[in-house]
Amino acid sequence: MQPYLIYFHSILRYFILLFAVVVSIQSLVGMMGRKPFKKSNKMTALALLIFCDLQLLFGLCLYYFNVIATGMLSGEGLMKDPGRRFWAVEHSVGMIIAIVLVHMGYATAKKNIDADRKHKRIFWYVFIALVIFFAMIPWEGKQVVGRPNIPTLHT
Repeated sequence: MQPYLIYFHSILRYFILLFAVVVSIQSLVGMMGRKPFKKSNKMTALALLIFCDLQLLFGLCLYYFNVIATGMLSGEGLMKDPGRRFWAVEHSVGMIIAIVLVHMGYATAKKNIDADRKHKRIFWYVFIALVIFFAMIPWEGKQVVGRPNIPTLHT
């Protein structure tokens, strides 16, 4: 089961990155052009939110199997070991913060405020989340923690 979780967790990151870029661009264009906030803007933000929540669910399962169940948190030297620290703390906390920002952006999309403020707030929430996503993804070549950029299923 674990290889499937890792595979889908790795694939889903591309949908999240794609939708985060689309929402950021939509919001930036809307903000710069003083355009109305459309239903399509809200639906794109909702799709990003759904992908993020699904990713969080997979991530929490993986955190249990790979961090808690293996005893990675116990013992000394967790913060001194870059690999253990990344998986146990940095990746998890960073991604949760980014997903909270996406939720804040979508909550803004539902508010009854003017379109310019909606576009501006959503842009900044999702753009900052996008930066965190890029920083915390274990890209191939990243020291100690890298995973293949194109995931393969190893059972």
